[in-house]
Amino acid sequence: MQENIDGVPDDFSVTASFRYVAFFDLLGDAAFQHRQATAAANSFGMNRYARASVLASSLSIECAANCLLDSLNLSKASLNDLDKLSPLSKIEACLLIKNVAEFDRGKVEVQQISELIRARNDHVHPKISSIPTEMGKPQDAGKNWLFPMSLEGENYPHLKIPKRPIFWSSESSATTLRAIAQFLRYVFIDLLRFKEDGFSEMFRLRIEFANVRMPVVWDEVFAEFQHLAADGIDLFFLGSPSDDFQGQGQGQG
Repeated sequence: MQENIDGVPDDFSVTASFRYVAFFDLLGDAAFQHRQATAAANSFGMNRYARASVLASSLSIECAANCLLDSLNLSKASLNDLDKLSPLSKIEACLLIKNVAEFDRGKVEVQQISELIRARNDHVHPKISSIPTEMGKPQDAGKNWLFPMSLEGENYPHLKIPKRPIFWSSESSATTLRAIAQFLRYVFIDLLRFKEDGFSEMFRLRIEFANVRMPVVWDEVFAEFQHLAADGIDLFFLGSPSDDFQGQGQGQG
């Protein structure tokens, strides 16, 4: 049988399974969309990118909760019951089952994520709302009249972003990503005492065959984390693709 220079037969083929976890993709989406919001040429574009970033951030929490559930050695029926809980309740239940220190719902890091989940739910199930508005003096614009206006919106008390997505900006997406980083650090570092191999086992994509587990790394995601780090938002405690990572985006398996 002919072999190549690496000692692997040219006709090598094996049946494998690709374990896909959306966690890092969602965080990468949130970081990427935030970067686009920051660079947007106008408020319309910034608002759209910021919305996408905030929503991706909220979905990353739901994904993290589901990954924690998946790590439990429970029956399928029990997992199905727990799956009906809200993301924060899933995390709290998992911590209790793992006999981890009490999950502090009053902690600001948790309160922020509670508000983020509420913001996501409100966005997914939009309702008609009345926003206080100040109208200025009308201006003749030829075929139309222009009415200058100023709209007021409330902020979430802990997350400090507007309650209505129409007001979200690059500042909102940055604030949300910072809250995500603080919450994940609280749950996985402070409570679960995770090391990098723990994150890799729970969140990393990988190819599995026989007794082999081969990690799959999208360097582009960590390149986005590098951009966030420049703004003081640290997600590298979740791991990095390699010790010599320089922020160059190269997808690899």
